[in-house]
Amino acid sequence: MKPVITDVGEFVIHTENVDYLFVPSFLNMTKLGKPDEIVEIFSMLFGEINDGNFASVIECADKILEACCTTDCSVITGYIKGGDELVNVEAVIPVEDKLILSQHLLKHGLIGDVPPKKTSEDAGYSNEFHAKKFVYLAVAHLGMRDLDAWNMSMTAFQEAMEAKFPANDKDIISQDDYDSAMSYADSVVGLIS
Repeated sequence: MKPVITDVGEFVIHTENVDYLFVPSFLNMTKLGKPDEIVEIFSMLFGEINDGNFASVIECADKILEACCTTDCSVITGYIKGGDELVNVEAVIPVEDKLILSQHLLKHGLIGDVPPKKTSEDAGYSNEFHAKKFVYLAVAHLGMRDLDAWNMSMTAFQEAMEAKFPANDKDIISQDDYDSAMSYADSVVGLIS
């Protein structure tokens, strides 16, 4: 098994002498559905769209775990077996744990888990998540191969971008300060000409 990088959201569940590796990569996030469906799943898991339908929340949690696991993890999520008579095989972990683990995967896969940085403008809400935008930013700015970029989590992407392009908070100025400085520079240039 490859080394587990917990700092970027990866984790292992060990049960019955089997290790199940979960990786919140961009590629695995795309397995959840279309860009708007990914955001809807995120909202459902974090309580924004719940409508009292707990079964839908559990279904989403299972879908996330299945999408991020490197092997079949039906033992973890639970499954139905049988031919003429179906039998529900319960998951080996409690429902609450499935919810927490799926939220962990979404957090690292979609929004990242790095301290917030000071920006000159507030980031807005988007109702879609396009993994390919981040993948191609990693390819263009970090010099990564496509496959390596697709296998990154959002946390890993953010940390790599911060290492390549460190934010220096004291260098961020407001738009008003910038406009004022440019007006002063224009007036000085006008005096010299």
